[in-house]
Amino acid sequence: MRGRRPLSVLAVVEGSLRGSTVPLKESGVLLGRNPECTLVIDDDYASGRHARVYFEDRSWYAEDLDSTNGTFVEGHRITEPTPLKEGTQLRIGTTVLELGR
Repeated sequence: MRGRRPLSVLAVVEGSLRGSTVPLKESGVLLGRNPECTLVIDDDYASGRHARVYFEDRSWYAEDLDSTNGTFVEGHRITEPTPLKEGTQLRIGTTVLELGR
């Protein structure tokens, strides 16, 4: 939509990090347990490098990085890069994130 701010944050809406936000970067945001991740998720159900959110072809996508317990978008386990829009919920273990402005 014209005049609307672009999506700019990934907000944690459920889990131990609730209330945290991470700025979205077109190059990608890495999610998981490893300290080098953009958002470190301390959750037994998160893999070291669990998933990433990135920008491509004018859209944001979530990609599971061969995690053990899966990445879920709107309740469905994803097996390939999946497009995201504002308010879409992404779940890794007990952590739920949403894309926002």
